[in-house]
Amino acid sequence: MALHHHLTAPITTLAPDPESTTDLPRPARRGWWLRAGPGLAYVTAVVLVVATRGFPLERAQVLLWLMGALVIATTGRPGGGAARVLRDWVPLGVLLAAYDLSRGLADTLGMPVQVSSLVDVERGLFGGVVPTVWAQDRLGPYVGDARWWEVPVALVYLSHFVVAFLLLALLWARDRPRFGAFRSRFLTLTAAGLATYVLLPAAPPWMASEAGLIGPVRRVGLRGLEPLGLHTAEALLRYGARFGNTVAALPSMHAGWAALVALFVCTYVSRRWWPVLVAYPLWMGTALVISGEHYVVDILLGYLYAVATLLGWAWWDRRRAHGARSRAQDDDLVTGTA
Repeated sequence: MALHHHLTAPITTLAPDPESTTDLPRPARRGWWLRAGPGLAYVTAVVLVVATRGFPLERAQVLLWLMGALVIATTGRPGGGAARVLRDWVPLGVLLAAYDLSRGLADTLGMPVQVSSLVDVERGLFGGVVPTVWAQDRLGPYVGDARWWEVPVALVYLSHFVVAFLLLALLWARDRPRFGAFRSRFLTLTAAGLATYVLLPAAPPWMASEAGLIGPVRRVGLRGLEPLGLHTAEALLRYGARFGNTVAALPSMHAGWAALVALFVCTYVSRRWWPVLVAYPLWMGTALVISGEHYVVDILLGYLYAVATLLGWAWWDRRRAHGARSRAQDDDLVTGTA
């Protein structure tokens, strides 16, 4: 598999710091604490923010927290520090800001919102049944306390806001070439989704239900956070009301990002981990349908966008490698005849 071959180089890890405060002179110990101080302050700030305001889920906040951690962890090391972090991560922030503002652009362009057309497609695929209506009819009513199975539904929904960024941070710290590869694919997928949202805005099932086009559907994806006592649900709802694009249903970027993460990681880990990785986007898609956030067709298109992104970049990498080999051969011929 070409894509698998392209990304199967061994992961290079950062060597552990051999320094220890044991038996060091007092000035050396003082220097160690000066290096450790920013990290301790960072951890303290994270704990305070999570305890008082919940987990940060706004994309800008997630990026800033991760960038801060990377700056602290790599300052003074080759290829690390604030300047390198900004150079590698700012493009992500710019595109994600555009992603969050896509609702206003779609409204400005006056593109018609797809509502009934998606309902027709969904019914055509499933024999007149809309799966999210069918699922909520059998799993509901959603009153009172959340059931046990609503907790994993909420957690996988929330994972959309952190998992891809955590993978980016891990790759940046441990394997810079793979970071570049995943960042390129992530940016491509996100840009493709953004373009679709602007040109083809589409309403989710809960909005179609409010319009009376399908049966009762509620947004219940965050109910599972109630038993955990987190502040996250309220913060996420505020963020969605302020920045979220409510007509960005097609394709599902929850499904697309999950599929991209799983398939990218599959290309360089042992096959025994593949079932676990593939289960992540499948469970994400199931949770999105159950919670009334997306139609099945939204999920499938998100998967398709992710696969197309990976295949497109695999083709481009092969072409670029072939071009490099051809140029090297030409140089050898020129050198040999000189």
